[in-house]
Amino acid sequence: MVASRIAAGLILAILLYTVLPGTFLFDDYSLFGEAPAIAPWLQPRPLTYFTFAFDKALWGQNALGFRLTNLLIHLAAAYMLYRIARRFFDERVGLAAASIFAIHPLTAEPVFYVFARSSSLAALLCFVALELWLRERRWLSVVAYAAALSAKEECAAFPVFLVLFGPGWRQIGAMAAFTIAAGARVLYSTSVIAGAGSGFGQPASPLEYFVTQGGALAGYAWRVVAPFGISIDPATPGSWWWVWIVVAAFVGFVLWKRVAVTHPLFWCLAAILLILPSSSILPAADAVAYRRMYLPMACVAIALAIRVPSCVWAFIAFAAMQSAQWRTEQAAWQNAHGLAPDKIRPYIQLARTYPPREALTLLRQAKEKAPRDAEVALHLGRVHLEAGDAANALSEFGRALAIEPNQARHMQNRGVALLVLGQRDAAIADFERAIERDPCLAIARENLQTLGVPVRSNCR
Repeated sequence: MVASRIAAGLILAILLYTVLPGTFLFDDYSLFGEAPAIAPWLQPRPLTYFTFAFDKALWGQNALGFRLTNLLIHLAAAYMLYRIARRFFDERVGLAAASIFAIHPLTAEPVFYVFARSSSLAALLCFVALELWLRERRWLSVVAYAAALSAKEECAAFPVFLVLFGPGWRQIGAMAAFTIAAGARVLYSTSVIAGAGSGFGQPASPLEYFVTQGGALAGYAWRVVAPFGISIDPATPGSWWWVWIVVAAFVGFVLWKRVAVTHPLFWCLAAILLILPSSSILPAADAVAYRRMYLPMACVAIALAIRVPSCVWAFIAFAAMQSAQWRTEQAAWQNAHGLAPDKIRPYIQLARTYPPREALTLLRQAKEKAPRDAEVALHLGRVHLEAGDAANALSEFGRALAIEPNQARHMQNRGVALLVLGQRDAAIADFERAIERDPCLAIARENLQTLGVPVRSNCR
């Protein structure tokens, strides 16, 4: 018991030391950019974005404040897991489960990466829903689950998980209705929002994604026990279709045996159920994302705490060693680039952290690997423009437009390069074409207004 309390205190100290001094990463910057022109009811994850708005009002653009909120959500989730585990086990298992969950590298991303807050917030609300369910306050549990869905829809399998703890069919039916509504909303919004990161409009078909997720699940399982090679942008897994046979056999075995809630296999089954919404047939742009393991890791942590509670010390060591990769944006992308040297996004994002000369070297390497990638061309143009080389910027922006001829931002960027080169009329034509394609593209509208050209289309 004393060892468990010492471990909990050490974990808190490590989290405070490593989380708060960091910077914004990747999509975090979109929180301060131009708001997308989306109908209000299509706005993604409204509860999560409400917390972002609260942080912006309180902290401005101070990363420490946003990370502090992430940390508080994570610690609250660990505390709720402790309360849940205590209902079935003794104090020792409860503390071990909460400690493993709090420090395991698979739960790190939603703590360090502000934009991934949706995973930890949804999990926290699911834990509240489970606590209410176990206390027979089941309609309040429905409310908590609905709130969890508004934080992130990946918790969609949670009602099935609750069935494992006994029937409450009217409440489960209400949760199912919320799940269907949230799923329909997600499918529709991803079909109409350009660049959506999930949905059936992705390059991979549901079957191709399903096969790939066999490799993803194997990678998640391996990193539960050996949490090496975790990054913000993992390599694409192999198509390990046979993993699904193993998963199906395991689920069938556990259901046939009707294992008790106090058995580790029960919690392993629960973890599999909770990962399925994001790792089965609904395609996502990223085949692997370790933040998807945040909610399932709660169940894995309980399973480990039942059998090997002392493993928390090993995970403390792993977390301490790997925390440096989240300290700065450059460190995060260097780690991702080293682990997945064939992926293009780490080249692009790492280039953003370097001066123009080093950035151009990285982006030219990316261009050699992916000559038809419009994002590489876009960022090459951006860096050339920053370096004062408008001619090469024009060439790269033109190449991006040739690859994606309907993208308004490429038209806008080419217009900027033309304007720097003194070709005012051609620049105006590109700005106007950009607004025809996207009437709410604010930067193109501002450029036309600066040039004294009336903007004919309205943003709705």
